Amino acid sequence: MSEDSSHTHTINSKTNNHDLATQLSNLLKNNLQTSHSKLSDSLKINLALNSHNYALWARMIIVGIGGKSKSLLKHLNQEPPAAGDELYDQWEQDDLVVFSWLIQNIEPNLASNLTEFPTAKSLWEASVVTYTGGKDKLQVFDLHVKANELKQANLSIEDLWITMQGVWGDFERRDPNPMKCLYDIQAYNKIRAEQKLFQFLNAIDKQHDQVKRELLRCDPLPTVEEAYAAI
Repeated sequence: MSEDSSHTHTINSKTNNHDLATQLSNLLKNNLQTSHSKLSDSLKINLALNSHNYALWARMIIVGIGGKSKSLLKHLNQEPPAAGDELYDQWEQDDLVVFSWLIQNIEPNLASNLTEFPTAKSLWEASVVTYTGGKDKLQVFDLHVKANELKQANLSIEDLWITMQGVWGDFERRDPNPMKCLYDIQAYNKIRAEQKLFQFLNAIDKQHDQVKRELLRCDPLPTVEEAYAAI
């Protein structure tokens, strides 16, 4: 290869490397801008917090924020870095985003009283205290009553099943298994499982009485999921 062609090859190589570096830089820049825009988007869970739906609202908020960025969930339960910390400015920006997401999903008459909280964590903790503190036993009682009084009526089996799943899930969150010993945990879970089976069979229409009797004659009893499948 001649000296001139070698020199030209070197220049072209440098140019190509420069072009590649520029492309990579632009790509990273675009990705960062896209990522930031996603965090700045609104977050709507189609369920505004009111005095009756806290448990479901809280769960959906956690799912919604986690779906945007799992790292942002820490803004609900972790203290911020110190004000002089190099990470503080980014934390504050992210916290404002999470705070706005919470406010967007609270009924306006309630949200107007909550905007003065300084951080997303303080707003989140206020909602926990307001809607769960001192009310768990009353709410557990109400869930017991609701589960025992549910009837299929005009609902399809599928709709009844989904409704009961919601009640049972709320019940488990508010009154979890208190046992510590493995044997006791299993015994307690068995009692809860039978309660669910009885509540489900009690809720379905009389046209299924024959199947109910057959299920209740089984030894051991089927799970509520097996009963649902049989119905």
